Amino acid sequence: MRCIPMDSIRARRKHYDERLGAALRQLNDAIRDCHKSGLDVDVSTLTMHTQRGPMVQVDLRTFRLDGAPPTLKVVESNNLKLW
Repeated sequence: MRCIPMDSIRARRKHYDERLGAALRQLNDAIRDCHKSGLDVDVSTLTMHTQRGPMVQVDLRTFRLDGAPPTLKVVESNNLKLW
């Protein structure tokens, strides 16, 4: 395994933490918009266990609500906030 300078590792981690944060905000905005339009969102996860540890894949589906859109509330699951 090749040696990677610590500054490079920190910079990469910071970069990808920022990208993941932006993606999570965009996901939350999309879920909120679905709720406002009268659709509900089903969020499911698939966890694959590898030699490097668990790798999670997220799947999203929309479906029609009966009646008015729900009141929004924050639900936290595994450090992932969903609206």
